[in-house]
Amino acid sequence: MYGDFVWWQGVIEDRYDPLKLGRCRVRILGYHTDNKQEGVGIPTGDLPWAIPSQPITSASMNGIGTTPLGPVEGTWVFGFFRDGKNAQEPVITGTYGGISSVQANPALGFNDPNGKYPLKTNLGTQNTDKTYNGEVDTNRLAKGIGVNFSKGKALDDKNGEDSPSLVLKRKARQKNTPTALAGDMSTSIDNTSNSALYASTLWNEPNPRYGGTADSDTTYLDSIKIASAYPFNHVRMSESGHVEEWDDTPTAERLHKYHNTGTFEEIQPDGTKVTKIVGNEYEITLKDKKVLVKGTCEVTIEGDCRMLYKGDLVQEVEGDYHLHVHKDMRTKIHGNAVTEVLADRKIVINGNDDLMIDKQQSINITGDRTIGIGGKLSETINGAVQKVYLNTLTTITGDNNVILSAKNIDITGLENVGISTVANCNLTVGGTYKQKVTGVTTKHYLGAFHERWDGDKWTHKGANTYSRHESGVDYACSSDPSRTSGNSCTDVEEV
Repeated sequence: MYGDFVWWQGVIEDRYDPLKLGRCRVRILGYHTDNKQEGVGIPTGDLPWAIPSQPITSASMNGIGTTPLGPVEGTWVFGFFRDGKNAQEPVITGTYGGISSVQANPALGFNDPNGKYPLKTNLGTQNTDKTYNGEVDTNRLAKGIGVNFSKGKALDDKNGEDSPSLVLKRKARQKNTPTALAGDMSTSIDNTSNSALYASTLWNEPNPRYGGTADSDTTYLDSIKIASAYPFNHVRMSESGHVEEWDDTPTAERLHKYHNTGTFEEIQPDGTKVTKIVGNEYEITLKDKKVLVKGTCEVTIEGDCRMLYKGDLVQEVEGDYHLHVHKDMRTKIHGNAVTEVLADRKIVINGNDDLMIDKQQSINITGDRTIGIGGKLSETINGAVQKVYLNTLTTITGDNNVILSAKNIDITGLENVGISTVANCNLTVGGTYKQKVTGVTTKHYLGAFHERWDGDKWTHKGANTYSRHESGVDYACSSDPSRTSGNSCTDVEEV
């Protein structure tokens, strides 16, 4: 059985193996005709199943290793018969490409029965004999142009630079993404010295393949000398358009993984990594995660952002901390709020300020305190008020000063009490008025002195009485019923 080693080559016409072993039905040159008519030729369903061989890096057992899938209908393969000249048990050892010159004819053997492969986009232009100047089966990304960009493209315009995946990436390139701005507060307080934080900046997604973040789609990294070139770019592409590249082109070395929706990951020649996701992204880390960014980190979120910390949150800022909120800012703290400011603090409120404290408030100031109010001051206190001033208290009122108490007013001075006015002084008492002076009382009136009692007057003198009339005349009013005199005087002024 193993004495005769028989090679073969053929075309895959069916890859839907019911056993899912990766087997394919192959029409083999010299053994099968291209006639597929039942009873005359050999229909696709009567072709033998060829089992694929796998590399030594694949265990090919219990799901371990590489899945033996890859060829499609219309793929040319070669191998050997493991039963020798009996030629009933073909084994596929490899595939090979070429240049397609005719369209698939599903009615004939050695063709894709579905008429899909070779793709019409790879056939090129048609000749007068109805053949085509087909494109080589090597992936267009791998062909490259391999020339200096300043010299333009190669004559063959079907090269890596025209690959559908690359064209789509360039078309969808993200440009002019804004970054956060520090709030400009220069109208009320000086901005920080880092003026760049207050200037609008935009950034662009790096150009595919060759990098560069300029607005131009053809301005690349200066380090790129030549474009991706054959035979340095190793490409793997699936039927639906998923792509993987390992590019070893000198100065253009890259790693690239691309999904047919446009999501991709690319490590560019200078080590820059670009990740673009056109759908949703989910990242789950079941243990710890550590991130180090040694340069600037800029994050722009065009939608809402929610962050939940189920443990403690520690933020340390060694530079200035800027928080710029364009609309409302709401903060709710279920526990205590503690803030320590080791230097100055300034708060500017351009609208109203409403502070609600459900319990007590304590303000401790070791230095001076200045309050400036441009309008009115209104205070309503439902409980008792106690103010203790351990030094001099000076109150200056630019207009009237009114003190109104619904009950008693007590003024007590442990030392002297002085009341002074440069204008009039009026004292009106609606009830009883008492004065008690335990020391000497001195009254000095520099103008006229009027006293009037409309009721009785009691005077008690417990010691000597001294009276001195320095000058003028002592008048007694004739209208006074208790006196007789020829002199008259006007009534004492009423208050």
